[in-house]
Amino acid sequence: MSGHNAIRIGIIGAARVAVYAMLGPAQDNARAIVTAVAARDPARGRAFGETHGIARVHESYEALIGDQAIDLVYVATPPTLHASVAIKALQAGKHVLVEKPFAANAAEARAILDAARAVGRRVFEAFHYRHHRLWGRIVEIVRSGALGRLKMIEAGFHVPIAKSADEFRWNPRLGGGALMDLGCYALQWARVVADKEPAVVSARMRMVDGVDAETEAVLRFPGGVEGRVSCGMEGEAFRAFLNVEGARGRLRVTNPLAPQFGHALETEIDGTVRSETVEGPSTFASQLGAVVAALLDGASFPLAEDDPVKSMAAIDAVRAAVR
Repeated sequence: MSGHNAIRIGIIGAARVAVYAMLGPAQDNARAIVTAVAARDPARGRAFGETHGIARVHESYEALIGDQAIDLVYVATPPTLHASVAIKALQAGKHVLVEKPFAANAAEARAILDAARAVGRRVFEAFHYRHHRLWGRIVEIVRSGALGRLKMIEAGFHVPIAKSADEFRWNPRLGGGALMDLGCYALQWARVVADKEPAVVSARMRMVDGVDAETEAVLRFPGGVEGRVSCGMEGEAFRAFLNVEGARGRLRVTNPLAPQFGHALETEIDGTVRSETVEGPSTFASQLGAVVAALLDGASFPLAEDDPVKSMAAIDAVRAAVR
């Protein structure tokens, strides 16, 4: 990308997430320009472009992928389309940012990464939370050994999601379900803290209309660290949390998902309780900044290149353990 002053971005999928995860941050980032959009329904794409001031609206995904004035394709489709769209974009010479969950399963995730390596392009998974400074602080505390030997990691993400005809999260054909949309975060929070990959000891799903409305899993990390993750799409309130227990103390985080909307970080170590907050740009602005810096400056990216495969493998393992 040497010689470019900005990344030209095409959005595939006229979705709500594209508004706050891409359009908003791009407006405040001089090195990121959203130049085009395409949707499955061309009329919806045109309406989205008009609403958000995107001049070039393509009539199909393929047309946008073939647009030579685009450097990076942002994939904001339902999950079952992620792999096919991402691979086509990579093969057309584009870099790609894929909304989570990265793919339908680990095999699809590997196929996407293989396609990226074959053409020498970058592909990123949009786990925006990881780019907030709060997570730098969480990792710093855990890695310092201040909590002592880790014993338990508990993570959960629960948010009520209304049922509607166009809500893909309640549609099994589109890759819906709590585990894919919410549990992917809780699983990754536990994986980041442990810095290892888990075995899934047991799992339970409560199914509604063909998707898991609620999922719980018990994990075991190397070294004997136990993990518990949960997620749910029903209920009355938003809950996102991370609890880490060690031999010397514990760490508790409220809202590790989007700290810019309010969060709390509390530690109790050797009997001393400390509360703090960590300020910084929003998770979405930080994520776009990290992608741009990786492409234009060769900067390192917080998530390893193969993390999408490991993330999907954890989801696959939870599914396989359900009894």
